[in-house]
Amino acid sequence: MKVKGYVSKHKHFRTMFDIFDTDKNGYLSVKELGRFLNVVRDDFTKAELKFLIKCADKDENGKMDCSEFVLMMSALHVAKIERIRELRDMFKCFDKKGRGYVDVKELGRLMSKSGIKTSKEDCQHILDEADIDRDGKMSFFEFVLLMENMTEDEEEKALYEAFQTFDLNGDGTIDRSELGNVFKRFGQDLTPDELDNMFKQTDADKNGRISFDEFKSLAS
Repeated sequence: MKVKGYVSKHKHFRTMFDIFDTDKNGYLSVKELGRFLNVVRDDFTKAELKFLIKCADKDENGKMDCSEFVLMMSALHVAKIERIRELRDMFKCFDKKGRGYVDVKELGRLMSKSGIKTSKEDCQHILDEADIDRDGKMSFFEFVLLMENMTEDEEEKALYEAFQTFDLNGDGTIDRSELGNVFKRFGQDLTPDELDNMFKQTDADKNGRISFDEFKSLAS
């Protein structure tokens, strides 16, 4: 996954930053950034724009420097709106405090809660892979770039490991109860009707079990 290399390819974002930095102080204010995003990405809702701006202003100083801007634009450039929304929901499972970033402890807690056995060193490796600005945290935009630059083989392997975690009895399929546990572990306690609907939509062959291929469609 060549995440850092991807950002360096988009030098035109630096030129874009200079254009919108009207007072030439080397920063975009939160208000300037909001106006910019409304112009270039009018497909986001107000709530989504608020989330993106919060993630962009990671140090909460009310402004964004050029490197932060390039990182944000690289992430928005590589992922379509639907994928941004999917990754946002996934990221919020990590970022329980709603700060717009996660540290190695939060990453470890989520892995553990999900039943995925990872050492502190493994979590640190994942964080290091994503941490482009080297501040010891993984921002939402770094998360987007990490996920979008996974190879198909890496993504398949990660999904299969997750599938095995939720296949509690090891029979190669997930039943309704196990599917409910999947959502509970990620902080979503579905009602019986919601769980029934989700199971029916995912169980394509209607055999009462979810196979790995069906699970992939749920995660995509």
